[in-house]
Amino acid sequence: MFTDTHNHTSHFSSDARMTAKELIDACRKLQMNGVAVTEHYEGDYPHDIGEVQIFDIPEYFETFKSWREYAGDLPVYCGIELGYQKHLCGFYDEMIAKYPFDEVILSNHLYAGKDPYFFRECYEEDMLTVYRKYIEEMAEMAEKCNNYDIVGHYDYINRYAPYEQPQIKYAQCPEEFDRFFSAIISKDKCLEINTRSVDKMRKKGLSDCLPDKEILSRYYEMGGRNISLGSDSHGSETLCIHFKELAEYLRSFGFTENSYYVARKRQAEKL
Repeated sequence: MFTDTHNHTSHFSSDARMTAKELIDACRKLQMNGVAVTEHYEGDYPHDIGEVQIFDIPEYFETFKSWREYAGDLPVYCGIELGYQKHLCGFYDEMIAKYPFDEVILSNHLYAGKDPYFFRECYEEDMLTVYRKYIEEMAEMAEKCNNYDIVGHYDYINRYAPYEQPQIKYAQCPEEFDRFFSAIISKDKCLEINTRSVDKMRKKGLSDCLPDKEILSRYYEMGGRNISLGSDSHGSETLCIHFKELAEYLRSFGFTENSYYVARKRQAEKL
């Protein structure tokens, strides 16, 4: 089994349902190689949803000690998922430098200043316009921020899209994807393959659920080799979901390793 690099617990992520104990117990049952906890940190989150989107980082590290003690010989990595906004890059870079994280995911949960999870009006524009603008912002994010390891769910925008065929494709925004990949590759960062996105497409009854072939082949063609499998689990039932299927799919493009991070250093296990 693999290392799952993207997970949330109810202790520090307001939208998560599982405790750290439940996470660790599930990891043991699945015989996973290891797991990263990557709690949400959404600085200046623009919506008042009645829940705080940041947490006390020193408290997090202190709490993590007991989690590792409970985990025993199961590797549990201390991570964080940063919610991108343009004005936060410098703040995030400085904040992350102060703490001994294992892994830092940088994600974009906003389109035109709104989170599509809550606000479906994000999709009032046509699909091509929305997707191009979103990937352009992902590219800007990868370029402007520096102190991160993994770029989270490039396909977040299609999760909640109302379009008949919502899966994002390379052909829809090739220039934007090339700019995005160039930034990731030049900085030796890692592209996340988020299996929660796959699962959401599948639950919609769509046959086209796996990441677009052209997206993966173009990333590989440009020199991208760093791939990270993350389930984005908020409950223990989805840990490592679809990992075996995705590993086989990724191997068909030439990818050989699943990346994970220890003390901000990339490690690799066989796909």
